[in-house]
Amino acid sequence: MMPTSTTTTERPPILSTPGEILKEEFLDPLGITVYRLAKAMGVGETGVSEIINGRRRISTAMAYRLAYALGTTAMFWMNLQTDYDAKSFDPSELQNTVKPLINAPASQ
Repeated sequence: MMPTSTTTTERPPILSTPGEILKEEFLDPLGITVYRLAKAMGVGETGVSEIINGRRRISTAMAYRLAYALGTTAMFWMNLQTDYDAKSFDPSELQNTVKPLINAPASQ
């Protein structure tokens, strides 16, 4: 009998974009096409597709459009976007380019 290993490796959690959540939690289960959603919101398909594919952020106006079209709140979409932005941003990139003017730590 071969010995088995129980070693686990830490992996960062998989972070879903707001667009992935839009597609997987709303459009797919409800059978709503990108075209139908875009038409209902009064926007072009390209903008909705870019959100779904993670190439465009959800603006405040788009959050309200999504909320009205899908029966949610605008804050739901804005919070998804803000949470994604905060978790996907690496503040260490700024340490070499930003010079502190006040000696206070940045909140994280």
